[in-house]
Amino acid sequence: MAVTTQKKQAVALSAGAGLLAGVVLAAMNLFVVGPYVEQMADVYFDVLASEGELGDEEFEAALKSLYAWQMAFPVAMGLAAGALVGVIYLRIASAGDIGRRKGAFKIALAVAVAAWVALYVMPALKYPYPPGVLFDPEAAGAYMALFSGYAALSGAAALGSAIAFSRMGKRSNWYFGAAGAYLAVMAAMFFAFPDYQQQQSDIIPLPLLNAWRSASAAVMTAFWFTLGIATGALLEWREKKNVSG
Repeated sequence: MAVTTQKKQAVALSAGAGLLAGVVLAAMNLFVVGPYVEQMADVYFDVLASEGELGDEEFEAALKSLYAWQMAFPVAMGLAAGALVGVIYLRIASAGDIGRRKGAFKIALAVAVAAWVALYVMPALKYPYPPGVLFDPEAAGAYMALFSGYAALSGAAALGSAIAFSRMGKRSNWYFGAAGAYLAVMAAMFFAFPDYQQQQSDIIPLPLLNAWRSASAAVMTAFWFTLGIATGALLEWREKKNVSG
């Protein structure tokens, strides 16, 4: 019973850290990415309105929906990502020598960094953010289906490689083999998955597009590292409290 309670506490603390990271991401979306989104919205509105493809009310509705998504989605993602890091942390921490050697903070941070690579970096390299998905729900659905599918398989490949190689004896450098296997799988997936055909990709000036993508990458990186640091700090505190208690 006590062990189960401790596991629930660990996942709850991780989810709490995820909530914090999600709130930070929402704020960065508003203040860091938001100005670029507003500039792109102006460009889209001018071009599409001049072509008679978009009216004022339709554009305002799309913009409000976008802002609501930028505020709500990070919080939900933070809770889910925090719980995920907590569950994987418990799996690693229970693996005897690894858990004792590394400690809660290092394990949680390493898990968050691995998740950042598998769930964000690799999918973003295959499917860079197209600006059209911000203002076109149909395009957003098609893009997110590809991105989410790629991210899910990337995460499964990372987790499967880690589990398989961690069970191959007691070699301390098993993670090099796991990383190599993961990269091999991702190389195959990169060519197997279809490309995303961007619509109206030439509407946004290239400097603005690159600035928006850079800002988006920066805030997502900050999210995952904030999650790792916050989760690690809370789990380290819990670990020391349990030892002293």
